[in-house]
Amino acid sequence: MVYGHLSEPMSVVSEKVASILYRLPRVRLNNIADLPGAKKKAIRVGRGPGSRRGKTCGRGHKGQGQRSTGPRVGFEGGQTPFYLRIPKHGFRNKFRREYEPLNLSKLQLWIDSGRIDPDMPINMYTLHHAGIVSRHVKHGVKLLGGGSEWFQSKVNIEVSQASKTAIESVERQGGSIVCAHYNRLGLRVLLKPEKFEGRLIPRRALPSNKLLPYYMDYVNRGYLSEELADPETRERVLDITSRKKLPRRPKSWRSMETTDSQTRKSNTLQGIETSV
Repeated sequence: MVYGHLSEPMSVVSEKVASILYRLPRVRLNNIADLPGAKKKAIRVGRGPGSRRGKTCGRGHKGQGQRSTGPRVGFEGGQTPFYLRIPKHGFRNKFRREYEPLNLSKLQLWIDSGRIDPDMPINMYTLHHAGIVSRHVKHGVKLLGGGSEWFQSKVNIEVSQASKTAIESVERQGGSIVCAHYNRLGLRVLLKPEKFEGRLIPRRALPSNKLLPYYMDYVNRGYLSEELADPETRERVLDITSRKKLPRRPKSWRSMETTDSQTRKSNTLQGIETSV
């Protein structure tokens, strides 16, 4: 067989290549070596003045340079270090809630690839086991509107929170979206029900006072809103929110009550002594 870019048949070329490879040295354990310059010869110190590294071995006389232990990282010789000179800004809120973000474009990709069935109800258990969100969902999933122009599926989905763009895009396709609250324990029951087989399922907790207005608002498609919540749950929530905690009595009142009780007690004792 003759190729256009070769003037000789392929068999002749193969024979030439084979003869060249045959003459090359074989790679064996006894001829494997590093490239030239890969290894540098160590400098021997303490071998007399002629070696330029004798006596003090190039370290000089006394002091920190003679010792093997140097200063810690960030030490600047005693002056105020950099991390103390600069001002500090902000803080890290320990009560923050970190939601796993989920864009509509990624949800559409999972639907197109068959990893999520749009005809079935989709909740955070479905998203978690489909691998579309992180394995470690801490506080829930928030649906975002990234890639809303490519989203074309009709889905019934339940997440922790959703942006306005995501809500509009889902409902534009004829789907529905509900934002439901789960605390850490409730989320564990939802995502890993096998952990609670044969055990008592804990009662689902209501949102905190700070989150309750979000889930009671239909604009956010909250599951406790009047349009989405069942009557029993709605009545329970309204009953809890209607209760008001009694204000704590001021310290001045308590000190006055203590003084009054002590006065009554002393008057009682005086009356007993007088009668005796």
